[in-house]
Amino acid sequence: MDERLEIVRELWTTYREGGVGEAIPLLHRDVEFVDQDGRTFRGREGVARFFAEFEERGERFMASVYTFELHEPDLMVIGHRRIRSEKGLRGDYMYFVHGFRDGRVCRLTAHTAREAALSDIEARAAGSSQPGVS
Repeated sequence: MDERLEIVRELWTTYREGGVGEAIPLLHRDVEFVDQDGRTFRGREGVARFFAEFEERGERFMASVYTFELHEPDLMVIGHRRIRSEKGLRGDYMYFVHGFRDGRVCRLTAHTAREAALSDIEARAAGSSQPGVS
């Protein structure tokens, strides 16, 4: 099995079973997370801050995986995001692009369109000298 797939499966399984707090330490310490609105959160603390924003608004963020796709040099997770609030439940199909360094996810971007996720991957591949896990 591809090492990137193992890393991402462990990350998402930990998130599903143990929550954000248990999953964050599996990320690279210098991780960069770009949400679907283009906001960038840096480091594990930044990722924690992203999730804390939902709680501060009285919302609950939930995400689940449908499938994994390898795209050099990254891996894309196709899934679903749901946000529950007092106003109800809203959801979107999501495409999460995972980049890697030192055997950990070092970059994670969220997209609501597959084409945008693939463009992100293509841009990284064009600038990458070492595909896959480094």
